[in-house]
Amino acid sequence: MEQSEIKKPKVLLVEDNAENRDVMVHFLKKICEVDVAVDGPSAVSQAESNHYVLILMDINLGFGMNGIEATKKIRLMEKYREIPIIAVTAYAMAGDKEIFIESGCTHYISKPFTKREFTGLVEKALGLTSQN
Repeated sequence: MEQSEIKKPKVLLVEDNAENRDVMVHFLKKICEVDVAVDGPSAVSQAESNHYVLILMDINLGFGMNGIEATKKIRLMEKYREIPIIAVTAYAMAGDKEIFIESGCTHYISKPFTKREFTGLVEKALGLTSQN
């Protein structure tokens, strides 16, 4: 089977910063199919109308609904109760990770990160690797 025939997992990237979005989409293009939302309400709407196997959630989405609120709304949907949601954020103070996990995220990575760190975590969350 050719690479183009293999169905890639469908992932939602929620990120309000265009440069960060572009970098992450570039990092992910060989691993998965990526849809993008630029704010919390769009993320919730796209989650309702699609089926994603992973959500990458920026926490600080500017004005309005933040990533924690969007995560909580998405977690209320039956189809997303067990789907991995990775908090992708610049928040890296002591206790931040625990807050995001308690709020419904299953994984956490702080910006800035390397391509290897990011893709490794995405592959782990998707079950594509057995790394710890």
